[in-house]
Amino acid sequence: MENFKVIVLAAGQGKRMRTELPKVLHPLYDTTILEYLLTTIRETFGENYFLVISPKIKNYLSQVSENNIVLQEVPLGTGDAVRKVEPLLGDYDGDVLVLPGDVPLIKKETLNSLCLTHRKENNVCTIVTTVMENPQGYGRIVRDLKGDIVKIVEEKDASEEERKIREINTSIYAFKWLNLKEALCLLNNNNVQKEFYLTDVVSIFARNKLKIGAFPVDLEEVLGANTQEELSYIRKILKRNINKNNMDKGVIIIEPESVNLGKNTLVEHDVIIEPNVSILGDYIVRRKAYIGPFSYINSKMIRS
Repeated sequence: MENFKVIVLAAGQGKRMRTELPKVLHPLYDTTILEYLLTTIRETFGENYFLVISPKIKNYLSQVSENNIVLQEVPLGTGDAVRKVEPLLGDYDGDVLVLPGDVPLIKKETLNSLCLTHRKENNVCTIVTTVMENPQGYGRIVRDLKGDIVKIVEEKDASEEERKIREINTSIYAFKWLNLKEALCLLNNNNVQKEFYLTDVVSIFARNKLKIGAFPVDLEEVLGANTQEELSYIRKILKRNINKNNMDKGVIIIEPESVNLGKNTLVEHDVIIEPNVSILGDYIVRRKAYIGPFSYINSKMIRS
């Protein structure tokens, strides 16, 4: 995607995970949440991305170039995190994609489509939204009577009526950078969290009659993980998707719900995989191979 730069916000500690390991570094079988997402980013945008992280997270990273890393020393909110990238972008006259570091299920096709829609509609801001039956914990998309987006309100700051809204903010956006840069200067921390919310730029755009668009997506693709239980659900979806892709290509998986295959594990057609098998890492399983039950192969052990 030409003339598009990406800002990945991954400085959060994920306190509700109840571990010392930062949230985005939790394992997804043979990789981490962040590594999985960055693979998708690189496949779509190359090295045109900035990763905003805390000093603690930096200590765990080994395969991300220093040129891509931006530190947020003190956690003052998502708006402050994006501000940290300003010195590197300056007067860049293009578009940026901003997304959190804990949405590993987002597809490169979706990101491409989002960017193309953003440009085609000439939006200053395009917000990825989805609908949840129970949107507890998520920011709500607030629209006026004409259906235009006027703001995003975080649940802790929402009124009783606003909390009934089921269209939620996924924290994935496309922006025209120069407009975003100008709005970032106007942010304040007059909210319950005492943080600078990136979401507040939306109301700034609306007040100035700038064009805001919505890009609706399927809920599963934009699920994040704030607890261990939520992360386990994401793993189940990931396993299902990988196994389905392999079966669609002619891999014979006897009991898909008990088989774990890595993102970078290539399995050729006519391979038979028995139940309770894990093949994790950079492997190629050649056609007509037979993988017996309870086999475990792992070239990539996740380390804390």
